[in-house]
Amino acid sequence: MTKCPYCFTTLTEVHAFQCQGSCNPVDDPVASRLWGAPRTWRPTLFGTAPPGPTLQTPTCQRCDGPTAECCPTCHHFLPPEWRSGTATCVALAGARATGKSIYIGVLVKLLDLFAEAHRTTLGFVDGASREVYQRVYEEQLYVQRGIMAPTPRANLADSYQRQPIILSLGILNGRRRFLVLRDVAGEDLENRVDDAGHLSFFAAASVVLFLFDPTRVPEVRNQLQDLIPAQLHSGGDPAVVLNNLNQLIGAGGPRLGIVLSKFDTMQTLTQVADTELSRIMSNAGAAYMRDPGVLSPGYDEEDGLLLDAEVRSLLQRLNAGHIVTAIERPHSGRVLENRFFVVSALGAPTEGEKLHEHGIASFRCLDPIRWALRRDGAI
Repeated sequence: MTKCPYCFTTLTEVHAFQCQGSCNPVDDPVASRLWGAPRTWRPTLFGTAPPGPTLQTPTCQRCDGPTAECCPTCHHFLPPEWRSGTATCVALAGARATGKSIYIGVLVKLLDLFAEAHRTTLGFVDGASREVYQRVYEEQLYVQRGIMAPTPRANLADSYQRQPIILSLGILNGRRRFLVLRDVAGEDLENRVDDAGHLSFFAAASVVLFLFDPTRVPEVRNQLQDLIPAQLHSGGDPAVVLNNLNQLIGAGGPRLGIVLSKFDTMQTLTQVADTELSRIMSNAGAAYMRDPGVLSPGYDEEDGLLLDAEVRSLLQRLNAGHIVTAIERPHSGRVLENRFFVVSALGAPTEGEKLHEHGIASFRCLDPIRWALRRDGAI
């Protein structure tokens, strides 16, 4: 079994085939709620098949026209031969200005090298994914060499973040593998989430990556306010986002990756003489100060566990232990499988609205994805 790349619901033996012929579309309140924008659908046939075999595509019983398989839950059309592989569905969460979009933009480039190391190729599954990545992420980062604009909120008509980036990783561990990335505007997660059907995919995700800028933790910011540029202090409170995220996940069971983003700002503390923070960050043997490399095969579990322990300890030393506590002992009482990471998508602070003159030098960006793929048996 695999997941729908749009709502992340596990696809069972139930199949749905929606008319693509001459039948008139009608309003679809279920799909509209899950998509966060008005959607329509046409007559749909439902059938069942045991795991493995796929049903033969039927014709529409009303207009005798062609049909295509769609998700039985959100009614979105599935990519061709989607059920022949396994999808790892990743939802990204974080407050404003945590670097989620920049991380995705850099990550796709790194996944190209990852695929090469595993003797396969990376590809976009559909034209919509390719168009969104090239227009929104690649153009701004790699062509204009500038900082990406904030992700628009889901209730805006032109919000691109509803469209997931659906990637094919080829054959890994003897099975066709897909990777799905869904971004969310920080404002959507900083506000109350009482009625957030369009964010329900968080509960069904394979992995949720919670990115937060350590300088946005008040206790950390107070210690660093004289050591890093003032513009890096912008953004929302990660503790608020984490609380809302726990509400969204509810009874769901995704794995949770807690990712300290923009870690280059912490690494610059090595340049500050004779302070406790500089001594902590000057430990050249620490896992958070070295990168296993883009072409490193698989996921190094020993290195991952060491990094996890170091990051938890680092947050405690920075008087940000409440973040760790919220992960280990959430109000719901339900602890998700979790792991802590550090990443720097750009590798250096920006120069105004432009990238550093040395360009992009990412740090440990593949770690969370390698972890997710390993837990799904892909590597």
